[in-house]
Amino acid sequence: MHRPTSNDSFIRKSCRKITESCEHWFVKSFIKPVFFILPPTLITTAATKSNLKQELEAILSPEISQFLSQSSLLVLIGAYVYIVVLKSIYSAIEHYSKPEREINRDDILVLLKSIGIVVGDKMKRFSNLAKANISKTTINPQQIFFELTKPEQQINLLISALRTSIERIDQTNSFFRVGLLLIKNDEPYEWAYFDPAERPPRTTAEELSHPGSTVMRSIKAKSPVLVEDIARELKLKNKEKRRFLKYNTVDGEEGSQLCYPIIHPATNKVEYVITIAGNKKLCLEEKHLPLYTWLIDHFAMRVSLEHSLLLLKEKANENN
Repeated sequence: MHRPTSNDSFIRKSCRKITESCEHWFVKSFIKPVFFILPPTLITTAATKSNLKQELEAILSPEISQFLSQSSLLVLIGAYVYIVVLKSIYSAIEHYSKPEREINRDDILVLLKSIGIVVGDKMKRFSNLAKANISKTTINPQQIFFELTKPEQQINLLISALRTSIERIDQTNSFFRVGLLLIKNDEPYEWAYFDPAERPPRTTAEELSHPGSTVMRSIKAKSPVLVEDIARELKLKNKEKRRFLKYNTVDGEEGSQLCYPIIHPATNKVEYVITIAGNKKLCLEEKHLPLYTWLIDHFAMRVSLEHSLLLLKEKANENN
């Protein structure tokens, strides 16, 4: 099973390989005891048993042999310190081998709670409609379909729920704005939904059609694009490499931008782009993009589902 984690550094990955190697049965049963137990055991035995002095003189120099026999307490302390130091080094490597950021229990609870609110709204609508029609002898299937399917309402709730999830897993105390852009002919057409309602998008869909915008970069790549520091991005002299447009951005304004394209299976085209904007630099970091993608995937799948209902509803309206 895939476990989303952040993109770790080379040192962290190396530490992970070391700890994984140390879990091998041969290392645990032979190599570790040799390095941890054998050296202090030999030194302690040599320091506490006088009859080994002559044997040590044959192996080591007389000075070392005499030191071991006359400094028993110091040798015992050194042997203990040796074990502590080795264990501390291994513990540090083991601790650093863990991913800098990964999906934890609290993140999953936030996701379940956020999606549960959206599903709960749909369940309430279905239940009310069932209650109103259960006693009827005949029902109109077409009318039931139109009353059951409220894709616009569901997508709006999904965008609000996504913003709630992003804010709850945020560790920088940032303010986030989440929007959903409707895409037509591989270009932004209009803002379909955004949250919070009192902070509408400052850049129009037409302005975001510029090839250098984060939105267009994600549409072209058909994959998420993250700009962790918009101020630094705007300072790039090579405009072709920029992934963010200034437009209504104030000079010196900080922030991060993430754009996630939703590709619908029926059309194999980008139908929407989810935009997430934070008001602090590095509140969204590129090394954590796999985690953000994992979280957004769950909402994007449901947006895609509601879009399918929207297409069917429009087709039914046309036929009607």
